[in-house]
Amino acid sequence: MGILELQPRPPVAVTEYIQRAFVPLSRLAHDWQTHSAVPLTPAEDRTIVREPAAAVPDAVAQRIGKLRVLVVPYVACAPEGDQVAWAKPQGEAHSAVWMEGTAHIDLILPCRELDAHDTGFEFLASVAELLRARLQASEIERYTQLILEELRLGVPGEIDEEARAAKRSVASGQWRRAGDEKFEAYRNVSFVSTAAEYMHGLWHDVQIHVGPEHLPVKHLRNRMKLLAEMFPPNPGYSVFSRELENEQQPE
Repeated sequence: MGILELQPRPPVAVTEYIQRAFVPLSRLAHDWQTHSAVPLTPAEDRTIVREPAAAVPDAVAQRIGKLRVLVVPYVACAPEGDQVAWAKPQGEAHSAVWMEGTAHIDLILPCRELDAHDTGFEFLASVAELLRARLQASEIERYTQLILEELRLGVPGEIDEEARAAKRSVASGQWRRAGDEKFEAYRNVSFVSTAAEYMHGLWHDVQIHVGPEHLPVKHLRNRMKLLAEMFPPNPGYSVFSRELENEQQPE
């Protein structure tokens, strides 16, 4: 008798996958839920979802509403739409996708291409993007004025490469006013990067990078203070790491 070869599980459209009935693997902070399509160790469960979710300020979670985190192996980019895949896709893949429904938001979080910490950061980056779409006009204006002042002062660097790329189009003077399309694109990606790093710093101490590509510590501190005013940390969480608290503010 020959050995029966197991066929790989076919990919499933994200729109179909989220319609399945899920028994929550665990309940997270803010009454959010998580379910995993693959076995997770207790350490992976803590690092991928439980600890970063607990670090999300209550004010942010209230703005987002009910969230269901579905941990999967991969999310493949396919011509017919995004797909949950159990084998590594041959083409492009997403680091996270979400779909907003009337009852809750489904956040599909792949866990096979990154280590647990980086997957946890992608979780926070997704929360930051969801928050940006729900900002109040006064909050947008406060962040707008902050980065307009940075541009006026010629402050170099940004939080990450995506924000740096967006900043180059406005730092070179190729925009005219705060409502300019290029400026708004930069402001949006900058806010998401900043909010993700803010929550990352609430989760655990982070290393402060210095150099021309990175935002100077003084201005990083200003951004973190602004985020903390708009979305205060939960009890027991600190805005600044010891490293950032002890760093001298450069001119």
